[in-house]
Amino acid sequence: MIQRFKELYDYRDFFFQFVYQQLYQRYSGSVLGFLWTLINPLLVYASFSIIFSMINHWDLKDYGIYFFSGYMFWNFFANSCLHGAESVVGNPGYVTRLYVPRMVFPFASIAVNLVDLGAGMLVLFGLMAFLRTPFTPALLALPCFILIATIFAGGAALLCAACNVFLRDFRHLLSAVLFLWFFFSPVLWKLDGMPSQARGYLDNNPVLPFLTLFHDPIWRGHAPAASVILASCGLALVTLAAGVLVFTRKEKDFYYYL
Repeated sequence: MIQRFKELYDYRDFFFQFVYQQLYQRYSGSVLGFLWTLINPLLVYASFSIIFSMINHWDLKDYGIYFFSGYMFWNFFANSCLHGAESVVGNPGYVTRLYVPRMVFPFASIAVNLVDLGAGMLVLFGLMAFLRTPFTPALLALPCFILIATIFAGGAALLCAACNVFLRDFRHLLSAVLFLWFFFSPVLWKLDGMPSQARGYLDNNPVLPFLTLFHDPIWRGHAPAASVILASCGLALVTLAAGVLVFTRKEKDFYYYL
């Protein structure tokens, strides 16, 4: 595994150029360009926060920060999986005609989504300032928590990329699973409000520790518990190891399916 990451480092120039190309193609010909990366989170915040706070009679200010802090992670994770699934099959020319480490492509999708996450965080901090939500010292740990979430998303993207090469229906199945998974995760609703009978199932949600890494410092204003940090680190490392193992064992067969 160390050798694989060393090889990725050797191709870092190609990686950064490829990421730049993906970002350039996304906004090429757009009047507002990168501003859409800031506008979209604002539209999501306004629509979901207003609708669900009214339906559940929750305080708009409190619920808005709760929702948006969790949504930032979920959007990053879900898009990393979806874009990761398309990262290899979407670049057959690079994969079959010249040699570059195949892991470049799923990790490039992670880098592109990290840009979106960073833009979303800027919007979130702007909203916090506007709503006079306190900025606590716990926010200083957010870069570490984002790194943990990135490792987790990276492993998931590698798994999705490998699966989608051999089963093209996987991308559609993944979209359906992520859609249902979103509603079974405490993003739109609060875990504290769930009946005790359901908590046993909901507590086993793999993304719950990562959502807590974002909810606690941003919404609650304090650092997550040590058990939550350890659980998220463990899940992230296991997912990354599984992703690297599956991807590297199957990549020699990619050529026959592209």
